[in-house]
Parts: sequence; structure tokens; C-alpha cells
Amino acid sequence: MRMVEPYASEFERLVRLGAGVRDIHGAMEEVGYARRTLAPASFVAREIARVELHSAGTVPLLEVFAGRCGRVLDLGCSTGGSTVAVALSAGLGADVVVGADPDPLSLRAAEARARGYGLDARRIAFVRTKPGEPLPFASDSFDLVLSVSVLEFVPTAEGRKRLVDEMKRVVRPGGHVLLATPSPLRVRERHSRRLFGDFVRRDGYPWASPPWALRAMVSDFERVDIDAWVAERALERVGMNKGPLPRAVAKGLAWAGAWQKVLVRKPAGLAA
Repeated sequence: MRMVEPYASEFERLVRLGAGVRDIHGAMEEVGYARRTLAPASFVAREIARVELHSAGTVPLLEVFAGRCGRVLDLGCSTGGSTVAVALSAGLGADVVVGADPDPLSLRAAEARARGYGLDARRIAFVRTKPGEPLPFASDSFDLVLSVSVLEFVPTAEGRKRLVDEMKRVVRPGGHVLLATPSPLRVRERHSRRLFGDFVRRDGYPWASPPWALRAMVSDFERVDIDAWVAERALERVGMNKGPLPRAVAKGLAWAGAWQKVLVRKPAGLAA
């Protein structure tokens, strides 16, 4: 399924103008990922393909481990690729999906994308947030909160903890939180390709939190063991998986992967 006109052309126009390009908010100066630039054709093509990408990766994981979810929040939704993929999932069966992002141009593109996929405002909505401020949602109001490729663009470790704390606040008891962010155990930073960019940090450029810091942010929630499933799917994509993996092997592959994915469930006793 692809976007229909006139929404497809409007989406492309907005992405060319810089929707989805400015990912860092609150940097000291407008450099790198903290500034608006015109997007090259390769970037536009990647943005168009994001619904298909998340429908093949993020959504199946959530369908297996989170199940049906009435209300979903996609935090840091950018141009809405993951938001639309979630809304289109029959397995998740969401009644309402909310995409939230600080960038108004990205949200305009997300709206165009959603309409291009036939999703109206009763099913999917987009809300502008303010960096560093509490989310504009009531506590315990979502069944699932996801954040895909967002944390690495929050400039400080303190800001990341505040953002995750807000995600934990707005999810209901028994609901799930998914954090997906690059692994820092790489020679080059995932997005900018800077040499040791996750450790030699520069204002306006992303860096990934180490696995132990990511897990510490959600240590008060119940961890859902997704390592084996993620590792087996990764091996299947390259034609190498021959069956279920031993737990230790799956965990090792998860740590060695390009992305960290952590899924947790809010305990019943933690209602806000």
C-alpha cells in the first residue's frame, strides 16, 4: 500500500523542504542535526519507505509481545512513518494512535502521510511537544508508548531520563513501553558516521546511550525478554537462522546488533 494523491506529492514537497531533517532540539547552536536543511533525493526516498520499514520490523515485534492496544503514543514520530505503520496494523488493533514531535514541519508531513494512507483524524492524530517539558497527556492514558530512533537525538543524559520518565508516566499499568535506539558499541556513530561519535560527543550531533544506562532508565518496569525473537528475525533476514537460539547466544547477538531494543511492561502497582 502506498500514499495516494494529492497527499503523496505534498508529503514529498514537505520532506524536500526539511521535514524530518531537524532531529535535535535544544542544542547550543544550529549545527549538524540541530539545523534545518533541504533534503536530498536519497533522504526523501528513505522517508517515503519508512512505513514499509516499520511494518516489517517494529510492528511485528509489538504484535507478538504487546498484543492488542487501544491507545498508542509514538513519541518523536517525525514524519509519521512508525505512527502510520502502527495505525495500519490489524494485529495491534489500535483505536487511536497519537504521534508527538517538537518539529511543526515534520508534523505537517506526518499529517499528509496519514491522509495518504486513508487514515482520518478519528484514528490518528499528531501533537506538537516542547523539548524538556512534560508531555501534554494524562497519566496512565496509553496502552503502548514507543520511541524509535529518538533518544540518541536528545542532547543530554538527564534529558533522556526525563523523557523516558514521561513515557512511563503516561502508559497505563499493564501497558508497554518500547525504546529503540542505536547501539554505541560501534566504531562509527549510526547516523552521522562520525568516528567514535558516541563517545567523542559534539553539540548538534547524536550519540547513543550505553545498554546499561538504557536499562537503568526502565529498571522499575518489568522487562519483556525479546532478545531471542529479535536475534532470530535478524538472522532470518540474511538467510542464516536454522531454528531457536540458546538464550546466551540470543543475548550476545542482541548486544552485538546495530540497534538496542528494550520492551518493558508497567507493573500494576505503579499507577500514577
